Amino acid sequence: ALGSKEGEVLLYYCYCEVKDPEKLCAWQKALCQHLHLTGKVRVASEGINGTVGGSKVATNLYIEVMLSQPLFKDILCRDDFKSSAGGAHCFPDLRVGVFEEIVPMGIDPKKVSYKETGIHLSPQEFHREVEQHLSQASQGQSDTILLDCRNFYESKIGHFQGCLAPDIRKFSYFPSYVDENLELFRNKRVLMYCTGGIRCERGSAYLRSKAVCREVYQLKGGIHKYLEEFPDGFYRGKLFVFDDRYAICSNEDIISACRYCGTLWDQYKLCSSQHCRQLVLTCPSCRKKGLTACCPPCQEKGLEVASGQALKEECDCTRRRPRVPIERVSQSTLDAEK
Repeated sequence: ALGSKEGEVLLYYCYCEVKDPEKLCAWQKALCQHLHLTGKVRVASEGINGTVGGSKVATNLYIEVMLSQPLFKDILCRDDFKSSAGGAHCFPDLRVGVFEEIVPMGIDPKKVSYKETGIHLSPQEFHREVEQHLSQASQGQSDTILLDCRNFYESKIGHFQGCLAPDIRKFSYFPSYVDENLELFRNKRVLMYCTGGIRCERGSAYLRSKAVCREVYQLKGGIHKYLEEFPDGFYRGKLFVFDDRYAICSNEDIISACRYCGTLWDQYKLCSSQHCRQLVLTCPSCRKKGLTACCPPCQEKGLEVASGQALKEECDCTRRRPRVPIERVSQSTLDAEK
């Protein structure tokens, strides 16, 4: 039963003080191997973050064992595990390791701690806030920013209506994004969200450390938990996931388009060039025409390096995009604040 196909993928994290990360890492690895789970688990002195796949029997046992682990007692609860259809086949292998941070923001956990997070809102509370924000925004009266903490390729295929989705490629660029756009957040109420909640824990702490926002809120359990309760709510499109599925679906909306012909399309494939690790939205008819790379120069480069030498990923589309975008704050907003 442990190896059967009918399974699920679990996503969870737990911030807590880990005295001996190496020991927790070894225990975690043994546990996952024993249950035939695949996936990725990050352990740090600030806690644990995992996404693992296997049979339902195995994932249920995993939750039981995690809840009985003394380290996580009274911190981790059953509700902290987000599940979706999948299994061990969703990941190429099992990777368990010790890192500085359980989510890579690139800021020392001692400098910006998860203990300084924003106010957690349940999916219902968040839903009400978004509803209010959208109705006020339609009259040009909202003092709220609905902030997507994820990367641009995640928000491209699915996001909350009326959100600000930074055009950043990695979460480690998020702090610079905040620094470069501080005026945007001044005196605003910020509603933040991400996939499962973990990026908001550090992201909200970082934003709060700048002391410019009026209030910072975050969606508890992330989009995952929101979609369980509001599959047809204010989140439209697919939810990007970091495994071989790329996306999971809760409503039928397709909000993104094929890179080449502009037809509605939201299923990612890896860029066909060996040297590139970018994801590309290219529809079946464009793929048939051989348009399988993330951008035209990459397609050409792909043909050149078919010889097998690996090049550093440095595509046209990467080079042309500023690493950290500067948002334009409208003059009327600035006047209103004076």
